Amino acid sequence: MKKLDHEERYLLKNFGTSPSRRTILKSLLLAGVGTVAATRFAEVLAAETEAEVSKLTILSQPGILPTLCNEISTPAAKKLAPNLTVEVIDSNNATSYPRMLAQKSRPVISGAMINDYFAQRGIADDMWEKFDPEIMTYRDTVPEVVMTPGGFGIPFLISPYGIMYNPDKVEKPKSWLDLFKPDYEGRVSMWDAYFDAYVMAAVASGKGPNVAEGIKAWAPHKQNIGAWVSSPIVEEDLVHRGEVWLAPHWGAWAELARSQGKNVAFTIPEEGAVQWACHMQLCKGFDKGTSRLTQAYMNTWLSEDFQLAAIKRGFFSPVNKTVVIPESDRQAGIVTVDEAVAKLIRPDFAEIGSQLPKYKALIDRTLKA
Repeated sequence: MKKLDHEERYLLKNFGTSPSRRTILKSLLLAGVGTVAATRFAEVLAAETEAEVSKLTILSQPGILPTLCNEISTPAAKKLAPNLTVEVIDSNNATSYPRMLAQKSRPVISGAMINDYFAQRGIADDMWEKFDPEIMTYRDTVPEVVMTPGGFGIPFLISPYGIMYNPDKVEKPKSWLDLFKPDYEGRVSMWDAYFDAYVMAAVASGKGPNVAEGIKAWAPHKQNIGAWVSSPIVEEDLVHRGEVWLAPHWGAWAELARSQGKNVAFTIPEEGAVQWACHMQLCKGFDKGTSRLTQAYMNTWLSEDFQLAAIKRGFFSPVNKTVVIPESDRQAGIVTVDEAVAKLIRPDFAEIGSQLPKYKALIDRTLKA
Protein backbone atom coordinates (compact mmCIF):
# COMPACT_ATOMS: atom_id res chain seq x y z
CA MET A 1 0.00 0.00 0.00
CA LYS A 2 1.41 3.41 -0.97
CA LYS A 3 2.49 6.23 1.32
CA LEU A 4 0.46 9.43 1.43
CA ASP A 5 1.96 12.43 -0.35
CA HIS A 6 1.82 15.99 1.01
CA GLU A 7 -1.47 16.89 -0.71
CA GLU A 8 -3.16 13.75 0.56
CA ARG A 9 -1.92 14.29 4.11
CA TYR A 10 -3.19 17.86 3.97
CA LEU A 11 -6.64 16.69 2.85
CA LEU A 12 -6.81 14.11 5.61
CA LYS A 13 -5.66 16.54 8.30
CA ASN A 14 -7.90 19.44 7.36
CA PHE A 15 -11.12 17.80 6.29
CA GLY A 16 -13.29 18.08 9.39
CA THR A 17 -15.13 14.80 9.44
CA SER A 18 -15.59 12.26 12.25
CA PRO A 19 -12.77 9.88 13.33
CA SER A 20 -14.50 6.83 11.83
CA ARG A 21 -15.03 8.57 8.50
CA ARG A 22 -11.50 9.89 8.54
CA THR A 23 -10.35 6.29 8.75
CA ILE A 24 -12.40 5.47 5.63
CA LEU A 25 -10.96 8.48 3.84
CA LYS A 26 -7.41 7.45 4.76
CA SER A 27 -8.03 3.94 3.44
CA LEU A 28 -9.18 5.35 0.10
CA LEU A 29 -6.11 7.55 -0.16
CA LEU A 30 -3.77 4.69 0.71
CA ALA A 31 -5.50 2.58 -1.90
CA GLY A 32 -4.57 5.18 -4.50
CA VAL A 33 -7.97 6.57 -5.49
CA GLY A 34 -6.42 10.06 -5.88
CA THR A 35 -7.11 13.34 -4.19
CA VAL A 36 -9.79 14.50 -6.63
CA ALA A 37 -11.98 11.46 -6.08
CA ALA A 38 -11.17 11.42 -2.37
CA THR A 39 -12.11 15.09 -2.03
CA ARG A 40 -15.51 14.43 -3.61
CA PHE A 41 -16.04 11.52 -1.26
CA ALA A 42 -14.90 13.64 1.71
CA GLU A 43 -17.44 16.33 0.80
CA VAL A 44 -20.19 13.73 0.88
CA LEU A 45 -18.96 12.57 4.29
CA ALA A 46 -18.94 16.13 5.62
CA ALA A 47 -22.45 16.81 4.37
CA GLU A 48 -23.71 13.96 6.51
CA THR A 49 -21.89 14.82 9.74
CA GLU A 50 -24.74 16.78 11.34
CA ALA A 51 -26.94 13.68 11.37
CA GLU A 52 -24.30 11.77 13.33
CA VAL A 53 -23.86 14.35 16.10
CA SER A 54 -25.44 12.88 19.21
CA LYS A 55 -24.89 15.67 21.75
CA LEU A 56 -24.15 19.37 22.10
CA THR A 57 -23.01 20.95 25.35
CA ILE A 58 -23.81 24.66 25.54
CA LEU A 59 -22.71 27.11 28.25
CA SER A 60 -25.37 29.61 29.28
CA GLN A 61 -25.28 32.64 31.53
CA PRO A 62 -27.45 32.18 34.65
CA GLY A 63 -31.03 33.34 35.04
CA ILE A 64 -33.73 32.99 32.40
CA LEU A 65 -31.34 32.24 29.51
CA PRO A 66 -30.99 28.45 30.10
CA THR A 67 -34.78 28.20 30.04
CA LEU A 68 -34.97 30.12 26.75
CA CYS A 69 -32.31 27.84 25.28
CA ASN A 70 -34.28 24.75 26.24
CA GLU A 71 -37.58 26.19 25.02
CA ILE A 72 -36.48 27.85 21.76
CA SER A 73 -33.01 26.79 20.63
CA THR A 74 -32.99 23.09 21.49
CA PRO A 75 -36.21 22.25 19.57
CA ALA A 76 -34.85 24.13 16.53
CA ALA A 77 -31.60 22.12 16.64
CA LYS A 78 -33.48 18.84 17.02
CA LYS A 79 -35.31 19.53 13.78
CA LEU A 80 -31.92 19.34 12.07
CA ALA A 81 -30.79 16.29 14.07
CA PRO A 82 -33.80 14.49 15.61
CA ASN A 83 -31.67 12.22 17.83
CA LEU A 84 -29.65 15.12 19.20
CA THR A 85 -29.30 15.65 22.96
CA VAL A 86 -28.48 19.15 24.18
CA GLU A 87 -27.07 19.83 27.64
CA VAL A 88 -27.30 23.47 28.71
CA ILE A 89 -24.86 24.28 31.50
CA ASP A 90 -25.86 27.19 33.75
CA SER A 91 -22.74 28.95 35.07
CA ASN A 92 -21.08 32.35 35.27
CA ASN A 93 -17.93 32.94 33.22
CA ALA A 94 -15.64 33.47 36.21
CA THR A 95 -16.31 29.87 37.22
CA SER A 96 -16.75 28.23 33.84
CA TYR A 97 -14.03 29.81 31.70
CA PRO A 98 -11.06 28.44 33.72
CA ARG A 99 -12.59 24.96 33.39
CA MET A 100 -13.02 25.41 29.64
CA LEU A 101 -9.40 26.52 29.37
CA ALA A 102 -8.23 23.49 31.36
CA GLN A 103 -10.24 21.25 28.98
CA LYS A 104 -8.90 22.94 25.86
CA SER A 105 -7.14 19.82 24.55
CA ARG A 106 -10.35 17.77 25.01
CA PRO A 107 -13.14 20.34 24.97
CA VAL A 108 -16.67 19.59 26.12
CA ILE A 109 -18.51 22.88 25.51
CA SER A 110 -18.92 23.64 21.81
CA GLY A 111 -20.87 26.91 22.12
CA ALA A 112 -20.94 29.44 24.92
CA MET A 113 -22.43 32.67 26.23
CA ILE A 114 -19.38 34.76 27.15
CA ASN A 115 -19.12 38.22 28.71
CA ASP A 116 -17.03 41.08 27.33
CA TYR A 117 -13.89 40.33 29.31
CA PHE A 118 -13.69 36.61 28.70
CA ALA A 119 -14.57 37.09 25.03
CA GLN A 120 -11.24 38.88 24.78
CA ARG A 121 -9.40 36.48 27.07
CA GLY A 122 -10.53 33.65 24.80
CA ILE A 123 -8.97 35.30 21.75
CA ALA A 124 -5.64 35.51 23.57
CA ASP A 125 -6.00 31.89 24.72
CA ASP A 126 -6.93 30.69 21.20
CA MET A 127 -10.27 29.32 22.40
CA TRP A 128 -12.63 30.49 19.66
CA GLU A 129 -13.46 29.67 16.04
CA LYS A 130 -14.91 32.20 13.61
CA PHE A 131 -18.54 31.84 12.61
CA ASP A 132 -19.70 30.72 9.17
CA PRO A 133 -21.82 33.57 7.74
CA GLU A 134 -23.86 31.11 5.69
CA ILE A 135 -25.05 29.44 8.90
CA MET A 136 -25.39 32.62 10.99
CA THR A 137 -28.30 34.01 9.01
CA TYR A 138 -29.17 36.66 11.63
CA ARG A 139 -25.65 38.08 11.80
CA ASP A 140 -26.54 41.05 9.59
CA THR A 141 -29.19 42.22 12.08
CA VAL A 142 -26.42 43.27 14.51
CA PRO A 143 -25.03 46.80 14.06
CA GLU A 144 -21.31 46.76 13.39
CA VAL A 145 -20.59 49.25 16.17
CA VAL A 146 -21.68 46.77 18.85
CA MET A 147 -19.96 43.74 17.31
CA THR A 148 -17.52 41.77 19.44
CA PRO A 149 -14.06 43.37 19.17
CA GLY A 150 -11.31 41.19 17.77
CA GLY A 151 -13.22 39.37 15.05
CA PHE A 152 -14.41 36.40 17.11
CA GLY A 153 -17.93 36.13 18.51
CA ILE A 154 -21.28 37.83 17.99
CA PRO A 155 -23.16 39.78 20.69
CA PHE A 156 -26.78 38.74 21.02
CA LEU A 157 -28.05 40.57 24.13
CA ILE A 158 -26.94 43.67 25.96
CA SER A 159 -27.73 45.37 29.27
CA PRO A 160 -26.74 48.73 30.73
CA TYR A 161 -24.51 48.44 33.81
CA GLY A 162 -25.82 51.24 36.03
CA ILE A 163 -26.85 51.58 39.67
CA MET A 164 -29.39 49.47 41.57
CA TYR A 165 -30.73 51.01 44.76
CA ASN A 166 -33.31 50.55 47.51
CA PRO A 167 -35.95 53.26 46.89
CA ASP A 168 -37.00 53.24 50.56
CA LYS A 169 -33.48 54.08 51.70
CA VAL A 170 -32.13 56.56 49.15
CA GLU A 171 -33.23 58.90 46.41
CA LYS A 172 -32.52 57.84 42.84
CA PRO A 173 -28.81 58.45 42.23
CA LYS A 174 -28.10 61.11 39.62
CA SER A 175 -24.36 60.57 39.30
CA TRP A 176 -21.84 57.78 39.82
CA LEU A 177 -20.16 60.15 42.26
CA ASP A 178 -23.24 59.86 44.49
CA LEU A 179 -21.81 56.52 45.62
CA PHE A 180 -19.07 58.53 47.37
CA LYS A 181 -21.50 60.48 49.63
CA PRO A 182 -20.51 60.33 53.32
CA ASP A 183 -24.09 59.41 54.23
CA TYR A 184 -23.58 56.08 52.44
CA GLU A 185 -20.73 54.83 54.64
CA GLY A 186 -20.94 51.02 54.67
CA ARG A 187 -24.00 51.06 52.42
CA VAL A 188 -22.56 50.34 48.96
CA SER A 189 -21.77 46.85 47.66
CA MET A 190 -19.03 46.31 45.09
CA TRP A 191 -17.37 43.55 43.08
CA ASP A 192 -13.66 42.80 43.31
CA ALA A 193 -13.56 40.66 40.15
CA TYR A 194 -15.83 42.68 37.85
CA PHE A 195 -14.70 46.12 36.81
CA ASP A 196 -17.42 48.16 35.10
CA ALA A 197 -18.16 50.16 38.27
CA TYR A 198 -14.55 51.35 38.29
CA VAL A 199 -14.77 52.26 34.61
CA MET A 200 -17.70 54.54 35.42
CA ALA A 201 -16.04 55.99 38.53
CA ALA A 202 -13.16 57.04 36.28
CA VAL A 203 -15.53 58.49 33.68
CA ALA A 204 -17.41 60.47 36.34
CA SER A 205 -14.07 61.72 37.72
CA GLY A 206 -13.00 63.02 34.32
CA LYS A 207 -10.38 60.32 33.70
CA GLY A 208 -12.12 58.44 30.90
CA PRO A 209 -13.08 54.72 30.91
CA ASN A 210 -10.01 53.47 32.79
CA VAL A 211 -10.22 50.74 35.45
CA ALA A 212 -7.06 51.71 37.33
CA GLU A 213 -8.16 55.35 37.55
CA GLY A 214 -11.57 54.25 38.79
CA ILE A 215 -10.00 52.17 41.57
CA LYS A 216 -7.92 55.20 42.58
CA ALA A 217 -11.06 57.36 42.56
CA TRP A 218 -12.67 54.96 45.02
CA ALA A 219 -9.71 54.93 47.41
CA PRO A 220 -10.70 58.03 49.48
CA HIS A 221 -14.24 56.64 49.80
CA LYS A 222 -13.58 52.98 50.47
CA GLN A 223 -15.33 53.22 53.84
CA ASN A 224 -18.58 53.37 51.85
CA ILE A 225 -18.08 49.78 50.69
CA GLY A 226 -20.07 47.67 53.10
CA ALA A 227 -20.05 44.38 51.19
CA TRP A 228 -17.93 42.65 48.56
CA VAL A 229 -20.05 40.38 46.38
CA SER A 230 -19.57 37.75 43.69
CA SER A 231 -23.21 36.93 42.89
CA PRO A 232 -25.91 39.12 41.34
CA ILE A 233 -28.60 37.38 43.38
CA VAL A 234 -26.74 37.92 46.66
CA GLU A 235 -26.31 41.59 45.80
CA GLU A 236 -29.98 41.99 44.94
CA ASP A 237 -30.96 40.40 48.26
CA LEU A 238 -28.62 42.72 50.19
CA VAL A 239 -30.19 45.81 48.59
CA HIS A 240 -33.71 44.42 48.99
CA ARG A 241 -33.21 43.83 52.73
CA GLY A 242 -31.59 47.23 53.22
CA GLU A 243 -28.28 45.81 54.39
CA VAL A 244 -26.74 47.91 51.64
CA TRP A 245 -28.58 50.68 49.86
CA LEU A 246 -26.83 51.02 46.51
CA ALA A 247 -24.95 48.71 44.16
CA PRO A 248 -23.50 49.04 40.67
CA HIS A 249 -25.49 46.39 38.81
CA TRP A 250 -26.83 45.10 35.51
CA GLY A 251 -30.14 46.55 34.38
CA ALA A 252 -31.49 43.17 33.27
CA TRP A 253 -30.83 41.45 36.58
CA ALA A 254 -32.07 44.44 38.62
CA GLU A 255 -35.34 44.59 36.68
CA LEU A 256 -35.79 40.84 37.01
CA ALA A 257 -35.29 41.10 40.77
CA ARG A 258 -37.84 43.93 40.95
CA SER A 259 -40.34 41.86 38.97
CA GLN A 260 -39.89 39.07 41.51
CA GLY A 261 -40.99 41.39 44.33
CA LYS A 262 -37.63 42.58 45.59
CA ASN A 263 -37.50 46.17 46.78
CA VAL A 264 -34.97 47.42 44.24
CA ALA A 265 -34.91 50.01 41.46
CA PHE A 266 -32.46 50.74 38.66
CA THR A 267 -31.14 53.88 37.03
CA ILE A 268 -28.61 55.03 34.47
CA PRO A 269 -26.78 58.05 35.98
CA GLU A 270 -26.10 61.23 34.04
CA GLU A 271 -22.60 60.08 33.02
CA GLY A 272 -24.08 56.98 31.38
CA ALA A 273 -23.56 53.27 31.91
CA VAL A 274 -21.29 50.57 30.57
CA GLN A 275 -22.66 48.43 27.76
CA TRP A 276 -22.51 44.87 29.06
CA ALA A 277 -22.90 42.39 26.22
CA CYS A 278 -23.49 38.67 26.14
CA HIS A 279 -21.50 37.23 23.23
CA MET A 280 -21.94 33.87 21.55
CA GLN A 281 -18.65 32.08 20.98
CA LEU A 282 -17.93 29.01 18.87
CA CYS A 283 -15.36 26.86 20.68
CA LYS A 284 -12.38 25.21 19.00
CA GLY A 285 -11.69 21.51 18.87
CA PHE A 286 -14.84 19.98 17.37
CA ASP A 287 -15.65 18.15 14.14
CA LYS A 288 -17.45 19.91 11.34
CA GLY A 289 -20.86 18.44 12.12
CA THR A 290 -20.75 19.53 15.77
CA SER A 291 -19.48 22.95 14.76
CA ARG A 292 -22.24 23.46 12.20
CA LEU A 293 -25.01 22.34 14.56
CA THR A 294 -23.61 24.50 17.35
CA GLN A 295 -23.71 27.53 15.07
CA ALA A 296 -27.25 26.72 13.97
CA TYR A 297 -28.18 26.44 17.66
CA MET A 298 -26.66 29.81 18.57
CA ASN A 299 -28.08 31.50 15.47
CA THR A 300 -31.51 31.19 17.12
CA TRP A 301 -30.33 33.51 19.91
CA LEU A 302 -30.60 36.40 17.44
CA SER A 303 -34.05 35.39 16.21
CA GLU A 304 -37.06 37.58 16.95
CA ASP A 305 -38.61 34.84 19.12
CA PHE A 306 -35.55 34.54 21.36
CA GLN A 307 -34.90 38.29 21.52
CA LEU A 308 -38.50 39.13 22.46
CA ALA A 309 -38.59 36.37 25.07
CA ALA A 310 -35.35 37.72 26.55
CA ILE A 311 -36.93 41.18 26.76
CA LYS A 312 -40.20 40.03 28.29
CA ARG A 313 -38.89 37.38 30.67
CA GLY A 314 -35.32 38.44 31.35
CA PHE A 315 -35.43 42.24 30.88
CA PHE A 316 -32.49 42.11 28.50
CA SER A 317 -31.98 44.63 25.73
CA PRO A 318 -32.06 43.36 22.13
CA VAL A 319 -29.19 43.48 19.66
CA ASN A 320 -31.24 42.52 16.60
CA LYS A 321 -32.00 45.94 15.13
CA THR A 322 -35.27 44.75 13.59
CA VAL A 323 -36.75 43.84 17.00
CA VAL A 324 -39.07 46.46 18.47
CA ILE A 325 -39.36 46.63 22.27
CA PRO A 326 -43.07 46.54 23.15
CA GLU A 327 -44.13 49.66 25.03
CA SER A 328 -45.50 47.47 27.81
CA ASP A 329 -42.01 46.09 28.37
CA ARG A 330 -40.09 49.38 28.53
CA GLN A 331 -38.21 49.61 31.84
CA ALA A 332 -35.30 51.69 33.10
CA GLY A 333 -32.97 48.73 32.59
CA ILE A 334 -33.99 48.05 28.97
CA VAL A 335 -32.64 50.08 26.05
CA THR A 336 -32.95 49.84 22.30
CA VAL A 337 -29.86 49.01 20.30
CA ASP A 338 -29.87 52.58 18.93
CA GLU A 339 -29.96 53.96 22.49
CA ALA A 340 -27.11 51.62 23.41
CA VAL A 341 -25.02 52.89 20.51
CA ALA A 342 -25.74 56.52 21.45
CA LYS A 343 -25.54 56.41 25.24
CA LEU A 344 -23.66 53.40 26.58
CA ILE A 345 -19.92 53.27 27.10
CA ARG A 346 -17.83 50.54 25.53
CA PRO A 347 -14.42 50.52 27.23
CA ASP A 348 -11.34 48.73 25.89
CA PHE A 349 -12.45 45.22 26.81
CA ALA A 350 -9.39 43.68 25.18
CA GLU A 351 -7.12 45.68 27.50
CA ILE A 352 -9.26 44.93 30.55
CA GLY A 353 -9.53 41.25 29.69
CA SER A 354 -5.76 40.96 29.49
CA GLN A 355 -5.31 42.60 32.91
CA LEU A 356 -7.93 40.84 35.07
CA PRO A 357 -5.48 39.51 37.72
CA LYS A 358 -3.68 42.86 37.84
CA TYR A 359 -6.88 44.81 38.50
CA LYS A 360 -8.09 42.31 41.07
CA ALA A 361 -4.77 42.68 42.91
CA LEU A 362 -5.01 46.49 42.70
CA ILE A 363 -8.47 46.39 44.29
CA ASP A 364 -7.18 44.12 47.04
CA ARG A 365 -4.29 46.48 47.81
CA THR A 366 -6.14 49.76 47.38
CA LEU A 367 -9.66 49.16 48.63
CA LYS A 368 -9.65 46.01 50.76
CA ALA A 369 -6.38 46.29 52.68
